[in-house]
Amino acid sequence: FTSCCPGWVKFVEQYYPDFISNLSSCRSPQAMYGSVAKKLCLKCLKFRKKIMTVVSIMPCTAKKFEARRPELSKNGVADIDYVLTTQELARMIEEAGSLFGELEPSAFDMPLGFKTGGGVIFGNSGGVTEAVLRDIVSNNSGGAGKTEQFVFVRGEDGLREVKVNFGGRELNIAVVYGLKNARKILKDIKVDRSRYDFVEVMACPG
Repeated sequence: FTSCCPGWVKFVEQYYPDFISNLSSCRSPQAMYGSVAKKLCLKCLKFRKKIMTVVSIMPCTAKKFEARRPELSKNGVADIDYVLTTQELARMIEEAGSLFGELEPSAFDMPLGFKTGGGVIFGNSGGVTEAVLRDIVSNNSGGAGKTEQFVFVRGEDGLREVKVNFGGRELNIAVVYGLKNARKILKDIKVDRSRYDFVEVMACPG
């Protein structure tokens, strides 16, 4: 199971603890970034802890809860200090009198200014699955594989089941959004009605 949606992770912890061990050990993108930013900036850029602040801009209010999880702090220092929703940011820009549409585009700040296509699509339902499949193909084809072939895993279906052939093996994949659909698929897996190699779950439509 994917682990990038904090609402989904909390749902599993609270209602289906038997599946906790099946969650990916990867942190969510904001949690990864917060940890790397703090460590990198403190060491390489020689920032002091007292002036180093990480702010996430996220569409999901559950990210606020995630940022306060004890696992995302060390020695009393949180990896993520504040989380603003995109709506909150929009209000701040409006209240400041800034005309967002008139701002000049600029490059991301280094040394953390790198981006990938997978980072762009992960917020869409099926985006994480597509990014994983792209990476598998790229790593096993020397970068010569056609990654656009996996666009079909994205969609607005609450529960989408797909089969992908790779290396002579058929992978069973499920892409789910909405906790009602997540509950259904967990029940099916529990009674061995369904088996999957990879399951992506998002609590909200995306």
